[in-house]
Amino acid sequence: MNALLWCWSLVGLILLSILANGVMGFDEMNMHNEFNGTNMFQTQVDANVLVVGLTLVQAAAAKGAVCLDGSVPGYHLYRGYGSGANSWIIQLQGGAWCDSIKNCQNRKWSGFGSSTKMEKQLNFTGILSNKATENPDFYNWNKVKVRYCDGASFSGDSENKAAKLQFRGKRIFLAVMDDLMAKGMRQAKQALLNGCSAGGLSSILRCDDFNSLFPSTTKVKCMSDAGFFMDAVDISGGHSLRRMYSGVVNTQDLQNTLPRTCLNHLDPTSCFFPQNIINQVKTPLFILNSGFDAWQIGNSIAPPSADPSGSWHDCSFKFRCNPAQKKVLEGFRLSMLNALKTFLMSRKNGVFINSAWAHCQAERQDLWFPTNSQGRKDKGIAVVVGNCWSLAGLILLSNLANGVIGFDEMFNDFNGTNVFPKQVDANVLRVGLTLVEAAAAKGAGENSWIIHLQGGAWCENIKDCQNRIWSGYGSSTRMEKQLNFTGILSNKSTENPDFYNWNKAYVRYCDGASFGGDRENKTAQLQFRGKRIFLAVMEDLMAKGMRQAKQALLNGCSSGGLSSILRCDDFKCLFPPTTKVKCMSDAGFFMDAIDISGEHSLRRMYSGVVNTQGLQNTLPRTCLNHLDPTSCFFPQNIINQVKTPLFIINSAFDSWQIENSIAPPSADPNDSWHDCRSTFRCNPAQKKVLGGNNDVFMKATNI
Repeated sequence: MNALLWCWSLVGLILLSILANGVMGFDEMNMHNEFNGTNMFQTQVDANVLVVGLTLVQAAAAKGAVCLDGSVPGYHLYRGYGSGANSWIIQLQGGAWCDSIKNCQNRKWSGFGSSTKMEKQLNFTGILSNKATENPDFYNWNKVKVRYCDGASFSGDSENKAAKLQFRGKRIFLAVMDDLMAKGMRQAKQALLNGCSAGGLSSILRCDDFNSLFPSTTKVKCMSDAGFFMDAVDISGGHSLRRMYSGVVNTQDLQNTLPRTCLNHLDPTSCFFPQNIINQVKTPLFILNSGFDAWQIGNSIAPPSADPSGSWHDCSFKFRCNPAQKKVLEGFRLSMLNALKTFLMSRKNGVFINSAWAHCQAERQDLWFPTNSQGRKDKGIAVVVGNCWSLAGLILLSNLANGVIGFDEMFNDFNGTNVFPKQVDANVLRVGLTLVEAAAAKGAGENSWIIHLQGGAWCENIKDCQNRIWSGYGSSTRMEKQLNFTGILSNKSTENPDFYNWNKAYVRYCDGASFGGDRENKTAQLQFRGKRIFLAVMEDLMAKGMRQAKQALLNGCSSGGLSSILRCDDFKCLFPPTTKVKCMSDAGFFMDAIDISGEHSLRRMYSGVVNTQGLQNTLPRTCLNHLDPTSCFFPQNIINQVKTPLFIINSAFDSWQIENSIAPPSADPNDSWHDCRSTFRCNPAQKKVLGGNNDVFMKATNI
């Protein structure tokens, strides 16, 4: 009997876990906690985590603002203090949707359809943490988590008497806001509405309603975390998420509550997709999303219904994807970025699209503001959101600026600039943006100059270049306002003994062709003016004192290292013969190598760069006299014609070239080179290939 009772209890618990998600299938339930921000099981009390109790809004019943089962809604409130006493964060809980009467009836038996089933306490972490070390910008604000119990992203206002279901999400939102206004939110000086997943969609749908609660003197913004659900085509050619959304819209009659500005020209289901409504939101809005959103991969792009053979299982749930799958996901990411283009034209808005395999990042402490013990080098998304709150708008598109660089490469590895804003370090020189970063010299270095050309890959076709303009690698409006100066740019003699007191300029890279182009594409509204940029910046620096230089060094890293070769003699020509001028290329000696499949992967990429930007008109004439333009973009074919003293610093086992030129994923469909290119754990045959490349490198440099 005890065994039967135990079995009965477990079955009941599993059913609750399944039902809470409504339209999500059984397989997705193990991932439920990652998306919804609320564990279906009882939250464990952790002495190190803020735990906040549930408040039920009893007055909501009289307003008809009730959960699916007719119970009153609830929220969790933590009071702010000090400088945050009049600042409020309202977080709308996520938890999928119900797309049919049956699913909504099932949902009533969980906390996502009834307040009688809600947990009485929740952990507040991430953006809801009350610790300055975990949540630097919002730790002492008033924080509210509004429980989600309507199944349609706080949007419905109807009922189904026959099914005994109340679809009152919009009323719930307004009733909870009324209750909070009476508890002090009316005096707010600043307020942020945010939400995760289905709650992230809610924060878009209810953003202007939220703003209308406050006087014009209150600073109000909204943030959607993992709520930018795309109207995507799945791998079978169907529209799985659209089919689900159609069920939600029709079941709850959302055509009566969705934005009228959208409904005037689109059908109701389309108006439940963020891409079709964000441009009509008047309140400043910040979109936080992964371009490879884990939930959308598993439920919209490659749901089990579209993948009967299970060939996408490892990619969807473990992010172990083959090249063909990566290509599909890259297409999804680009479609997301394209859907945001018009939205980004308004400076009141902000966007952070990264490439994490994640869903809901502001609630996870390890992603929001990780501690040193969590092994993260950056300070997480908290810094990005904090900056967005302070600034008019912030646009950071992680893994976008690389253009042609593939799916596997992490942005920081070769661009030299972290996509997260730089952390202030009292021990590191920080220099502000003048559209050229420059540090004035003192003493003996007063008439000595280092010009550093930034790297950041290339764009090889019109689409890649158009994508690039939404980052600091294609537009100065997207550039970080400050950079750390370290290494050869450090101002400390203990770190940089020969150049510490020189004038130092860091020239930002925004043309996509190693400061090499000089043409435009009017149809695509693209300017390929890298060479003009270089010359214009040099003129500006000459006017600021570089004309009196006694010695000058031009250098750059990666694609900036290639730039320092291409522009070396142009740089020398700026100075009188009495000025000592040299150039240095750091990791810029890109080889015209044969990859492991027998192809020329980097040559194919370079051919695209050259043809797209018309570099045949600007590359060294001494090379073009006997070689094709693409060959003249490879350093091995131009260094011997450079007249200015040139220094090459490069690894013969350059990690970027191994990963992208010798053994790129496109040439390695079986992924047999993964460990070698990623962690340098290579077998004897692979070492032999790399040794051969080393020999070619030495020969090309005449060493």
